[in-house]
Amino acid sequence: MAARESIAVSADDGSTAIPNELRPVAPSERRLELDVLRGVALFGVLLVNVAVFSGSDLALEQKLPFPWGWGGAWPSYLRSALIESKAAALLAMLFGAGLVIQCERVMRRGRSYVGFAFRRSSALALIGLAHTLLLWNGDILLDYAVISLLMIPFLRLRASRILWAIPALIAVTIVLTVPFLHLAESGLSYPMQLQHYGAGSWVDALRFRAWEFVHALGPMRAANRLPILSPFFVLGAYLWKKGYLSEPTKHRGALVRILAVCSLIGLFANAVPWENLGGWLTVHIPFRPLRILIKLACFLGRPLLTLGYAAGILLLLQRPGWRRALAHIAPLGRMALTQYLLQSVVCTLVFNGYGLGLFGKVSINACILGTITFFPLQVWSSEWWLARFRMGPAEWLWRRMVYGGARHE
Repeated sequence: MAARESIAVSADDGSTAIPNELRPVAPSERRLELDVLRGVALFGVLLVNVAVFSGSDLALEQKLPFPWGWGGAWPSYLRSALIESKAAALLAMLFGAGLVIQCERVMRRGRSYVGFAFRRSSALALIGLAHTLLLWNGDILLDYAVISLLMIPFLRLRASRILWAIPALIAVTIVLTVPFLHLAESGLSYPMQLQHYGAGSWVDALRFRAWEFVHALGPMRAANRLPILSPFFVLGAYLWKKGYLSEPTKHRGALVRILAVCSLIGLFANAVPWENLGGWLTVHIPFRPLRILIKLACFLGRPLLTLGYAAGILLLLQRPGWRRALAHIAPLGRMALTQYLLQSVVCTLVFNGYGLGLFGKVSINACILGTITFFPLQVWSSEWWLARFRMGPAEWLWRRMVYGGARHE
């Protein structure tokens, strides 16, 4: 799930004179579109992650019995087809855009963006590592931090050229993850998780979490996430540089086309059960290159749904009624780092042994319903907090680590 970015634009009076001192961005300078997108994506992150917190995801993966609950397998199927991996990818896009925004702001102040980007990514990595070890080793902040570091050489490229960073980043991340593949293949054990997370103390969970991160989940995260998420960082940077995120009203026609094409292909690619289709293709399509082409097209089509979601939300925000309604989610986007960490605190207290100990005991659909209930509380609590404080506590910590004692302008 991802950490949040400060959003920088020019001064309200349109002037370009900017002090040389590096400071965090004032709340008035943030873009509503990006904060709404973050808030929506955070809801998707919670819907997907609750399956990991509860143990159902690993149990089903290892073909162990786990209760579906009322409604059967359909809610889980829809979650997998429509939301799984798309929320993290959307956050990756926003993180890539935020990284470019911040570095452009630093360069306008006549400072080096390389050192700033390194500090920003390093601070996020420390927060992600703490989150991994102390709360939940499914953390995504550490992965975002690594990709951010790899993005630094490409940040100054023009929009017409930055997309060439995608094959370069994929190649680099694959090379980086090769040494971990043999560890990632060791897999995870649901019975061990049930023992240590479902019934153990916090110290017991901490020890097992650290072991699991080093020997299984950490390598698996590196091998699976880095090559898959890094292109979305580049796409986010591209969309900002082209103006789709910074000035969406000027690109309404292009956003409509993106929504139509990406949603159509993306829905088809995500709705088809490819794990069963492989055998059917082998039997009914004798021409192997065609089988490979179909599989490749569908694999590449899955991420397109993320772009469709982003375009759809940006178009809705151009309608006054929808803009007023979706604006209520913006405070959650401004506090997304805090609320992402809060999700881990609440879910571990619900499912782990040192809390309610419901790991492996709550049906899949009950977890989904609980997520839908908890999300409005996150929206309300964000609005309540920001009415009294300038930013969330985790955002304050991250900015303190990057900017030191500098205050908002």
